[in-house]
Amino acid sequence: GVVDTGNDIAQWLAQGGVGSEDAMETPLYDAGITGAGQVVAVSDTGLDYENCYFMDANAPDPSAARNDAHRKVVSYNPFVDDADAKNGHGTHVCGIVAGHRSEG
Repeated sequence: GVVDTGNDIAQWLAQGGVGSEDAMETPLYDAGITGAGQVVAVSDTGLDYENCYFMDANAPDPSAARNDAHRKVVSYNPFVDDADAKNGHGTHVCGIVAGHRSEG
């Protein structure tokens, strides 16, 4: 069967501590705290950087060398092999941290 992960209310849970759709508050966003310009690290099973939430048609594929011109992935140092499934757990975690769909 299909599992309901509740991701549609995650931003309200993380910011306001409530899960009710009647109380979808975003105090961090409202205060202008969006995370823009911040660099974070994620250590997990890998990242599908061609996923629409991370791809950047105007920058080369991410590598271990830092590239601040990439819209989402400024550095990628995979510690696992190529057997990671597309849209796997690491991609899911990165999506929670920094995912934003590409407009192109």
